Amino acid sequence: MTAATSPLGFKHPLPRMFLIGAIGGVIATLIQYIGAVAFSLPFPPAEIFRLILAPVSGSLQSVAVENLGEYAKYGAFTFATATYVLLYGLIGAIVCARPRMLSKVCALLSFIIPTIVALAFELDLAPSYSSLSSLAGWLLAAGVIFVANISFMGTFMELTNLEHQRMLTSPPHPATVVPRRGFLRKTVGLAFVVAAAAIGIKVGFSVLSGQPVVGTSNPIPVNPESATTMITSTAAASTSTVAATSTSSALAPIFADPRISHLVKSEVTDNRIFYRVDIDPDPPELDFDSWSLTIDGKVSNPKTIKKTDILSLPTMDEYVTLECISNTINPPAGLISNAKWTGVPLGTLLNQAGLLPEAKYIIFHSADGYRVGIPVERAMHPETILAYKMNDDFLRQDHGFPVRAIIPGIYGMMNAKWIIQITVVDYVYLGYWQTRGWSNDARIKTTSIIYYPSPQISGEYVNIGSEGSVPVAGVAFAGDRGISKVEVSTDGGKTWNQAYLKLPTSPYSWILWAYEWTPPGKGQYQLMVRATDGTGAQQSGAATNPFPYGATGYNSLNVNIT
Repeated sequence: MTAATSPLGFKHPLPRMFLIGAIGGVIATLIQYIGAVAFSLPFPPAEIFRLILAPVSGSLQSVAVENLGEYAKYGAFTFATATYVLLYGLIGAIVCARPRMLSKVCALLSFIIPTIVALAFELDLAPSYSSLSSLAGWLLAAGVIFVANISFMGTFMELTNLEHQRMLTSPPHPATVVPRRGFLRKTVGLAFVVAAAAIGIKVGFSVLSGQPVVGTSNPIPVNPESATTMITSTAAASTSTVAATSTSSALAPIFADPRISHLVKSEVTDNRIFYRVDIDPDPPELDFDSWSLTIDGKVSNPKTIKKTDILSLPTMDEYVTLECISNTINPPAGLISNAKWTGVPLGTLLNQAGLLPEAKYIIFHSADGYRVGIPVERAMHPETILAYKMNDDFLRQDHGFPVRAIIPGIYGMMNAKWIIQITVVDYVYLGYWQTRGWSNDARIKTTSIIYYPSPQISGEYVNIGSEGSVPVAGVAFAGDRGISKVEVSTDGGKTWNQAYLKLPTSPYSWILWAYEWTPPGKGQYQLMVRATDGTGAQQSGAATNPFPYGATGYNSLNVNIT
């Protein structure tokens, strides 16, 4: 009898039980996902996601980010979730593959084993979630896991019993087919209902929170029409390193051209579309009231800072542009954004803690397990702050709430989010990305990007009607060195023409540039842009990939004047 072919198509019990366990695992995983979305609990597959990415080299991750952007992370997370489902299948195959296994023992093990696994995963993820900082939170998490695995046990045992009944006759009696198929249809239907509910809850929470999902495929993030421009008179009066010949003292008329109005209105990036690259698919869920920041290591007075402490300190506002070291040149990946940040100088807190003479590096510990270090000299710079506001609103969860680092002049990976601990050490520290081969200096390379004409289509021509002059416009950025000049070529780099510059929001932000081009006639042209930083150093024209020091080269765009 044991050699008979199962109605599921398998002759042996191991694959049968694996498939049945995986079917039940789909239901259990979806229930846990709903619990994670509805109650801000950890989702166990996130731990598998971390384990999968841990051994992946920085160069390979760079290729994934360059080509897929955020989809690379979500693709890996989907794989981790599928792995979690298959783990249920493995549990089913292990505990119930033996034909003479007692039904009660099988049922008990099919509940206990996945429950222990899920709780172990949540225990490891707990530091990223304030919901698990209390007994009530753990009871809620345990309740969700209990419901999920009771559902798994029930589904698994029902399918197993039906399968064993079918194996009693060979060929199977037709009368037993309908109940089995009916139950399978119900199981699949329930899976779709649960999945739809999960999606609905996710979208509903997003809308109710006033933070709808806004995306962009532009070379720089472009604010939605409903966004309010955050530029203030203070920003307009900020100092810059712009050369006098660029007519930056007054806004050049070209910036009023309606074809680049979206660029001008997006000089300060709306919080919802500010780029983000994290090591986890979902941001940590921290509560500001229970949050604390520990400063320890090579200090004479270790400190623990609470919400009331940091909010009571004098603050400073500064506009700082962040750029991901994985940002590409051709085509631009859009991993760059500009915002107004409000916070406390990091040097103030370090002085209170009392740096010891041997202090060399500052290590940021983030709630999601991320670690990165910066030299003491950069940490003590007056413009390095621990920010808790972004464009005058408290930080969003996905941008580091409640506290993140803003460090002008270095790539975004050094600007840690969700900071819960700062450790001062007497050695050069290599952080999460640095141990994977990325630069530990992370000094921002001079970059210039064409926004208009758009869209950016690599290897193809963008058609533009012959309507007289055409604005060529975009942004340029050189970290804390500022931009002194931007030049545009319309003939593939043979000749260069100086563009107008708009006064930047600060010495640490990108600068908007525009050039009024009158094509000499119909035909195909190659537009290129290059920038010169505030020290007089011209942007490198050598094309290099982002890994490991950041991309270089001139952004170019082929256009066809019709």
